[in-house]
Amino acid sequence: MVIKVAICDDVPVIIKDIENLLLEYDSSLFEIDIFYNPFRLIELLKSNTYDLFILNIEFPNLSGIEIAKTIRKNNYTCPIIFISSFKEYMEQVFKVNPFDYILKPVTKNKLYPALNRAIKYLDFDISKFMFTFNKVFYSLSFNEIIYFEKNKRRVLIHTPTDIYITLLQTRALLSKVNDNFVQVHTSFIVNVKYVKKISNNTIIANLNDKQIVEIPISRKFIDSARKQILMKLRDLI
Repeated sequence: MVIKVAICDDVPVIIKDIENLLLEYDSSLFEIDIFYNPFRLIELLKSNTYDLFILNIEFPNLSGIEIAKTIRKNNYTCPIIFISSFKEYMEQVFKVNPFDYILKPVTKNKLYPALNRAIKYLDFDISKFMFTFNKVFYSLSFNEIIYFEKNKRRVLIHTPTDIYITLLQTRALLSKVNDNFVQVHTSFIVNVKYVKKISNNTIIANLNDKQIVEIPISRKFIDSARKQILMKLRDLI
């Protein structure tokens, strides 16, 4: 597994320090692209993507938060690690679902724990959910799937941009998904990475950076589902 990383900062010595820390962590694990100009990164995002972003917040003509908003238009779950000289931005960055916030200078003791968690997080994306429908084969990253919805014999697979269909029994479906999925209803299995809020009878999940979706929780599953979701979210944090 190679993790594609984009580092964006307008101070060359800071980028070099971060690059060296990544290579010291594991030189074979990361494929690193460097951007001194944030507009260049934004332009490239139209045709390319990354598994992990390390973004400075302060630029002369743009905020790193604006870069993150562009990233989140197409990818709501990839880890974004912000770096900054100031604590004052911490409240603002949570609007774009950050993975971590590191105060400069970026040191091994600050960056490596964030990398450890990011790598653990990205490992869930290695396996795929593979299925067929109407003789067409599909392969989706588990990280793309928000939730599964059973509708009689059909399974509706909800992602941020599309809904796919396959035919599976619930037991077979549960045997195919990874540990991030929790059954919350006879007809619904949800990816905990997208969970935003849990109430007594619904789960609020992020559909994308602007939309949410309500997924019902049945009385049969409420206690076990709440416990499983909270435990899994704790492991991911």
